Amino acid sequence: MHCLSIASGLAMARLLGRSTAHFVKQAAEIVERARVGLVMGPSELTAAMMFAQPLMKVWPQQWVFAYLIGVDLGMKHLQDGFFISDIVSFVTDGFSLQELKQAERQAFGMVEFGNFHKRFFSFRNALASLAVEFPMEVPQSIHLQLNLVVGEEASSPHVLVVSCAETMSDWCADVHAANSDAIVSTSSSLVDALRLMHQYYRAGTRVSLICVDSALLALSMHAADDPASAEIFARSHRFCQQLEPTDNLSFFACKPFVVVISTAVEEAAFSFSTERGSACDCILPARLTSQLLPTIMDICEL
Repeated sequence: MHCLSIASGLAMARLLGRSTAHFVKQAAEIVERARVGLVMGPSELTAAMMFAQPLMKVWPQQWVFAYLIGVDLGMKHLQDGFFISDIVSFVTDGFSLQELKQAERQAFGMVEFGNFHKRFFSFRNALASLAVEFPMEVPQSIHLQLNLVVGEEASSPHVLVVSCAETMSDWCADVHAANSDAIVSTSSSLVDALRLMHQYYRAGTRVSLICVDSALLALSMHAADDPASAEIFARSHRFCQQLEPTDNLSFFACKPFVVVISTAVEEAAFSFSTERGSACDCILPARLTSQLLPTIMDICEL
């Protein structure tokens, strides 16, 4: 089961106040069925949960139905050629096509379509935070029943590692351990990393993930490398802003997931800002990099 299916199950459980292991398992299985049946990637899973959230608040007793309408709206927003009948054909025949169409018409007046790109990245990071919390949130017996599979997608993500020489080889090894097919580029400075990224934008080369050493952020600001998470987010502001190309559509299509790795923090922290270039997406404690990077790489393949 994909980590975002489980994260979506956890999100539904918290939203509906039904945070039992049984409900998380039930919800995650619904999401996984939709993911497999409709060939949904992380982008589609994120959009589905984003559109489903307000519908579940209105239809809490019909949460499966609400989620499927969220799937419909998310798929139509991101993909050409998706039809609501695909849910009946490939996910479940528990609801008639007429019921789904009627609910779809109602849903158009209940969800927000504006500022899609800003809210999308905020929801993506919220699901990412739940995916990282998963081992602590759910009993081990449910872990086994859900059969979490990290790195199951056959892909070759492009990862840029921005680090000093002391940690470069270890981080590259962690990336390849998480996904042996990953394409890894390296840079030893923020300036060089920005130069590389803008070259990639111009060439149409997609970079899925950027891993940045917090010590390089400190060097660029002539500051000590012992900040709290809030300070690291603030320091990453300028670097992340400069990642943005002038073409906003291009930025949405290929915005990399930016991770700052720090020895100064003990727990992972995520940005839920709706300002898409305001800061890095996640801060990872260096001691947990190899443990959490496989999950992050599954999520950042948008």
